[in-house]
Amino acid sequence: MSKVDACKKLNPLNPQDKPTGAPLDHTTHFQFMYAICTLPLCPVRAEASDRAELVDQLLFGDRFTVTDRHEKWSRIQCDDYDYTGWIDNKQYTPVDEQQYEAVGKWSCIATEPITSVTLGDDSLMVPMGSRLPADWSRRQTDVHPLPIDLAVKLLHSPYLWGGKSCMGIDCSGLTQVTFRASGIKLPRDASQQACCGIPVTSLDEALPNDLCFFTKLTDKTNANISDSCDLPITHVGIYMGQHSIIHASGQVRIDRIDSQGIFNSGLGHYTHRLHSIRRMH
Repeated sequence: MSKVDACKKLNPLNPQDKPTGAPLDHTTHFQFMYAICTLPLCPVRAEASDRAELVDQLLFGDRFTVTDRHEKWSRIQCDDYDYTGWIDNKQYTPVDEQQYEAVGKWSCIATEPITSVTLGDDSLMVPMGSRLPADWSRRQTDVHPLPIDLAVKLLHSPYLWGGKSCMGIDCSGLTQVTFRASGIKLPRDASQQACCGIPVTSLDEALPNDLCFFTKLTDKTNANISDSCDLPITHVGIYMGQHSIIHASGQVRIDRIDSQGIFNSGLGHYTHRLHSIRRMH
């Protein structure tokens, strides 16, 4: 766990630093609002309800625009990746354009499962992938850690659909967070990530940190590796080399992989069928 002392010039956790002119209701015509996540993480739901499906989680320092705001819920669009959903109005901080751009310059990304952040008189624990305040970048080296090294730090984190932290994470959340902390931006979903990077023709040609994509074993699709993005991709993991893969399935775990897919030795059978492999850098 690492310690961050944030610059005090911008403290979005302080209500006094919020823009006075930010629209807060629908009494006037709503256009959009700049905002940032100032909690360790914020659930993003498919609909405006606490009971709705969790589709994503914003991490500390994430920027987004509010495209529609109601009494209790706001529809948002993420800045770093094209994803939309609904978040609780009590769980984000409206900012003006100047503050929005200032947070966008926070180039350092948390690389530990949990990092302690201090902002003025406030402190909180933020997950891997969070955007850290500007002055922290001076304490970091220019060398980005490798995705597989970051993923190993999250071993045994429980699986959570829509999750992106060591307290709960899904397969594409694992890849998005670890690649983000390695300096590479990825979309949110596995099917979107499968259209990034360049194709790798076979597992024999794969290198550590390549992304492997999978379909369900019940899908009646060709088991051969394909460059097509049309087949129903449902899972993604990070190739570690030596026929091993780290992925989130029940928990973040390491399994064997071959040309057919992922073999779970504990269960004694294949759990995912290999669809394609992509290299992101």
